[in-house]
Amino acid sequence: MKKLTCLLILVLIIVSCSSDDENNEYVFIKEYDITVTVGGVVGIAERKFEIGEIYTGTDKGNKVITIRIAEHSELNDDCPNSWCYQELLDVPRDFVKLTN
Repeated sequence: MKKLTCLLILVLIIVSCSSDDENNEYVFIKEYDITVTVGGVVGIAERKFEIGEIYTGTDKGNKVITIRIAEHSELNDDCPNSWCYQELLDVPRDFVKLTN
């Protein structure tokens, strides 16, 4: 019974930590050029998002959609430092649409 209780608590913690807002997928409908932070020696880089690329994102109801362009890792735990990289990007609504 104790193991079942622990398992149930663990499942509840995992479910409560997940965000429903980030479950939407957005596809680029126009090319989008922007400078992103890549960290390390390079620092920043020009990035072109091509038509048809799909990303997970959040719609907060404003003029931009926040997409996830990189997964979180230990490198980003102690930011700011020279190895931090950009995980999220705000993209104007004109460049992406919700996938079906």
